[in-house]
Amino acid sequence: MPQNSEEILVATAGDVWIAPVSTTLPTAEDSALNGAFLNLGYTTEEGVSFTYSQAVEEINAWQEADPVRRIVTARSLTTTFNLNQWNQATFELAFGGGAWTTPIAGTYSYTPPDGNDALAEYALVIDFADGTKVSRLIVERGTVTEDVSTSLVRTGAAVLPIAIKALKPDTGNAPWNYLTGDAAFATAS
Repeated sequence: MPQNSEEILVATAGDVWIAPVSTTLPTAEDSALNGAFLNLGYTTEEGVSFTYSQAVEEINAWQEADPVRRIVTARSLTTTFNLNQWNQATFELAFGGGAWTTPIAGTYSYTPPDGNDALAEYALVIDFADGTKVSRLIVERGTVTEDVSTSLVRTGAAVLPIAIKALKPDTGNAPWNYLTGDAAFATAS
């Protein structure tokens, strides 16, 4: 494979969107999203990270010192990002659901999910671009899985850390997929 600087990806801009599970998902990297998707606003300058991991078990044999086979026992995709904007939707997402009320005019009260509540599930779309190269990572069904830890300090913005781990959808689709118009991914003829 020859060296090609055009194949270096720098995600210079992007957006993170959530919607209820079962919302119609996009089929192209640049198609309009269903109106149910909510843009989560500003993220910190670190952008979005996604981690694909798999657990592999080695199978050994009495006759060999080296493993004779490996099998995948689990796979997962986790997306992480820090939200700069605090509002009803971002706060609820960070804490995995819950409910908002207005006990008196001008006062808004959040109640976290009950210990017996199921984890809230979301569809997730992460759009990003490098110049004219547009890409989209889609999680059809996922849950917030990590702790929320934020600092309230005079010298910096308080952020809402989010980690969403993909789940296998009931539709039988893959837990996540990647769409891009980048010609570097064109299938060889």
